[in-house]
Amino acid sequence: MSFKSLVALFIMAFVFVCLPAVAQQETEQEEKVQEERTFKLLRDSGYAGSDLEIADEEEEAWIPGIEKGTIEISFALGALNLNTLVLEHDQMIYKYTEEATFWGDVKMKGANAFSPRFRIGYNFLTWLSLEGNVAVSFGDYTSQVENRHRRTNEPGAPVVDDPPLGEFDLEKRSLFTANTGINATIYFLNFGDDGSGKWQPYATAGVGHMWYAMNSNYVDDPATTIDYNIGGGIRLLADRNISVRLEALYHFNSVQFTPSNEFTSLNDGTVSVPLYEFIETEEGLTVSQVSEFSSQSIRSLEISLGVQGSF
Repeated sequence: MSFKSLVALFIMAFVFVCLPAVAQQETEQEEKVQEERTFKLLRDSGYAGSDLEIADEEEEAWIPGIEKGTIEISFALGALNLNTLVLEHDQMIYKYTEEATFWGDVKMKGANAFSPRFRIGYNFLTWLSLEGNVAVSFGDYTSQVENRHRRTNEPGAPVVDDPPLGEFDLEKRSLFTANTGINATIYFLNFGDDGSGKWQPYATAGVGHMWYAMNSNYVDDPATTIDYNIGGGIRLLADRNISVRLEALYHFNSVQFTPSNEFTSLNDGTVSVPLYEFIETEEGLTVSQVSEFSSQSIRSLEISLGVQGSF
């Protein structure tokens, strides 16, 4: 499913959730009006339970809005678009057999990932909230190899250009991310106001850490980096404690994986094959172990739809 399709799906889900909530709220208000009218009649009738009903009548009616000093907890489901390069290296080994070694320019690219997110925040003002958040994403990546070469595992063997790719020569495995951080959320329509309103648009920005864990022969450990995000969304306050939240966040960070010492092994682990790179020099082909990968700039959009509770 494309990222545009996922975005459309979230918007449709938001509308599907919001419309019943609005209808329910209108129904509750009508029932409240009817109850208030009934209470007035019962109070004059000398009914034995009139004291209780008077207390109900005088109970403060809920006015939709952001309240200062409240704790808010939310859980959202979303999609993180990681359709970008996460690792690349020129003239690196991509296949090894007992007969030959294969190498080329290797590139690995992420894809759309399922991403749930949990938040807990505090409203310092009707227009300002600080939120701590934790998110993970579950996706995969694809790879490609260009400018390919092959050489048999014999001393002085010639290099063969552009060997055909086998069915399992290209890695296509899982890519997992974890994100933690803190965001400032601003309800900009509430500046100088009491925060009232059922629909609450907002802007948000924050900083945190992102971990990338890739199931690949080229890396062993997850890579960590500082993550920045900026975005916005809208909340529908369905009742005093529950609201629905639609949000878009734009993440930007850079990731640099550490090369694995071993690319693969043969004969039940008795033969270890290092992560080689092959460099053409004036003296000929130089073979050495990969010592470092370059840093990759990651720009990813996250769309989420969730439920938020206020306490």
